[in-house]
Order: sequence, then C-alpha cells, then structure tokens
Amino acid sequence: MSELAAYHEEEALGRISDWRPILRLSRYLRPYRGRVALAVVLLLVHSSFQIVQPIFYKLAIDLYLAPTTGEPERLAWLAAWLPADPELGLSWLALAFGALVLLGFAIGYGQALVMLMTGQYVMYDLRREIFGHLQRLHIGFFDRNPVGRLVTRVTSDVDTLNELFTAGVTALFGDFIVLLGIVGVLFYVNWRLALLTLAVLPLIGLVTILFRNYARAAFRRTRAAIARINAFLNEHLSGMSVVQLFNRERHAATRFDAINEENRQAWRDAILAHALFYPAVEVLSVLAIAGIIVYGGFQVQAGAAQLGTVVMFLMYARRFFYPIQDLSEKYTILQQAIASAERVFKLLDTEPAIVSPARPQPLASNAGRVEFRNVWFAYKGEGWVLQDVSFAAEPGELCALVGHTGAGKTTVINLLLRFYDI
Repeated sequence: MSELAAYHEEEALGRISDWRPILRLSRYLRPYRGRVALAVVLLLVHSSFQIVQPIFYKLAIDLYLAPTTGEPERLAWLAAWLPADPELGLSWLALAFGALVLLGFAIGYGQALVMLMTGQYVMYDLRREIFGHLQRLHIGFFDRNPVGRLVTRVTSDVDTLNELFTAGVTALFGDFIVLLGIVGVLFYVNWRLALLTLAVLPLIGLVTILFRNYARAAFRRTRAAIARINAFLNEHLSGMSVVQLFNRERHAATRFDAINEENRQAWRDAILAHALFYPAVEVLSVLAIAGIIVYGGFQVQAGAAQLGTVVMFLMYARRFFYPIQDLSEKYTILQQAIASAERVFKLLDTEPAIVSPARPQPLASNAGRVEFRNVWFAYKGEGWVLQDVSFAAEPGELCALVGHTGAGKTTVINLLLRFYDI
C-alpha cells in the first residue's frame, strides 16, 4: 500500500459516525463491573457534596451575617436545625462545611483511584488482545500496513481509550449529575432567578454546535497526520541504511517537512476552535451572572428575596458554567476515543487470510520431499512473481535457487513456509 493510500485510509477511519465502537468497549468492563459500580456510587456521593456546598453560604448570610425579612424561602426549614446564637450557629456551619469538604476530598480520591486502576486493567486486557491478534495475522497483512501505524494502534490509540475511561465518561457523567442537581436546587428555591440564570443556555448550545462541527473536522486531520508521521518515521528509521546508501536524506527531509506541516496545520485549527470556545462560554456565563446581580439586587431591595439566595445563585452559576466550559476538552476526548476505537476494532476484526486447519494432517514418511507443481503467485493483482513454476527436491538432495534480484527466490521460501497462499 502506498503512503498516500495509507493516509486516506486513516482519514476515512477518523469519520465519526456513531457510538457503536464505544458501546463495544463496554464488554471490556464486564470483568470489573464491581469496581465500576463502586466508582459510580462514589461519584454520585461526591457530586452531591458539590451541589449542597453553596447552601452553607446562604444559611450563614441569611441567618447570621445579614439576616433580612422577606418572602419565606423554600430552604427556611433548614434553620430549624441550627441554633439562634450567631457565634454558635456560624461555628456549627463552619465545622459541618469543613467536614463536608474533607469527606468530599476522601470520596473523590477513592473514586479517582478506583476508576484509574480499572482503566489500567482494561487497557492491559485490550493491549494483550491486540498483540495476540497481530501475531495470528498473515505476513501479507504486514506488507500492506506500515509498522508505525500498527504501533500507533497498540500505544497511542489504547492510551486514548484509557483517557476515555478515566477522564472522559466519568467526568462527563459527574458533570451531568452536578448540572442536574444545580438546576433542581435553583428551581426549588427561586424559579424566576433560575430562568434568568439559564437564559443563556440556547446561545451556549449554538456555540457548542459550531465548536463541535469545527473541532470534529480538525481532529480527524490530526489523527490522520499523527498516523502518517508514525508510519513515515518507522519506514525511514528502520531503512536508514538504504536512505543513506542512495543519498536520499534531502528527499526524505522534504517529505517529512510536508507531513509535519500537515500535522501542524491540523493542530492549529483544533487549537483555534478551543481558543474561541472558552472565551465565548465565559462571556455568556458573565452575562448570566450580571443578570443575577441586577435582578437579584432588585428582588432583595423589594423584599422578595434574601441576600443569601442571590449569593447562592451566583455561586451556582459559576459551578454551572464550569462544566460547560470544559465541554470542549471532554468532547475532544470523546472524539479521540471514538476514532481510536474504530481503528482498534478494525484491526481486531481483520481476519487472517491464512488459517491453520482445525485438524492438521500428520506428515507422511517422505516428509523431507518438497514439490512445487504449476505454482503461480502474485503479491498484488496480476503482477506475477512466479509463473507456472514446477520443481521437486528429494530428501537428502542439495538444491540451489539461482536468479537475479526479484526473480522470486525469497517468494519460493515464503510459499514453502506458507507465509502466503498460492
């Protein structure tokens, strides 16, 4: 396969069409479903702790720091659990908040440790399966596939899938729980401020769609460029003696510069997408926060809301938009994982062209006899290397294959060992 053909195959594999490769990865989690279940439970608890933290600030402000009279709050029932004395109440809140933070740290540490170790086990199993499959493939497969590309499958593509397990899906699920919990608390406390806080979501959705489309195209190009660089380096470094023998260093450097430039251009476009997405979401989130300050301030002056409620909404707004800002990174991880999974499973689904028989026949008594009878063979198409070749070598007979370079001497030995089928 030519280098250009290999490049286009890599580019085609990078097309993100569905999530079936990711769903197929789930079978590698089955042996560790107990660990995964524990990680999910810890993640739910850790996310719940993040959701309730701003409520402590509201209680401290509305009950002790700046108590105000106004419309009864939906969280007023929590005041019944706290003492009326400000010093004692603030002490209780501070101790409870500190304990919550420390417990959240311990749970977050445990969840990350369990998920990271599970990801390493899964990657160990996947790499072992890929390497075992490579050893079963016929020699002709390695003639058509550069070694650099196969090394990419076992190394960087598997590492990308590991990042999906440990940082992509886990973080995305945790962010979803946090966002859902924040929305529920906001609407429970003050639905008017909640609607104002979420008013910019349609614009954020539009920015996200634009980013997704642009980043997807840029990412396909980066994956193709990386695979092409690996294949080029492997070919030229392993064949450096040939490059130097024929004085092709300048030509090889020119070709590598072109491939390297394609990689740089692809990454430039991907970086540009990230650089535009983060500030855009930041501007929209600031608009939402400004609306909370203005409208919430008027509500506090009119006695329709308490100061602690506005402060709590401001904190929730920041927590709400942080995961959305990180969406670009998580989306990139998902895109990388889908493309890598497609490549890995395409390799695993490659059937060997030469398979040993289920019931091999024992060799006859004259096993030392070798005979080629009207053998035709071509590595590709009808570019015949051997044409109607016949000869026999008897046991104990000394034979020699003589011919110019490319005459087919090595091919005869390859066929004898059944590296290829006639």
